[in-house]
Amino acid sequence: MAEYTLPDLPYDYSALEPHISGAIMELHHDKHHATYVAGVNTALEKLAEARSKDDLATVNLHEKNLAFNLGG
Repeated sequence: MAEYTLPDLPYDYSALEPHISGAIMELHHDKHHATYVAGVNTALEKLAEARSKDDLATVNLHEKNLAFNLGG
């Protein structure tokens, strides 16, 4: 199964200053966005496991978690 990774930004965190601070850009990218990427990978792993066990209730839960994290 493929794993999602957090891409590097093609510009410096401070590139959007003074409109968006470098600290906010770093926080958003390195913490918030990284959490969504990790959530996608976790949901995919758990979804595959639930499907292999034919656990339909859990499949539904992990599909919702996957959709939430992909929409991050």
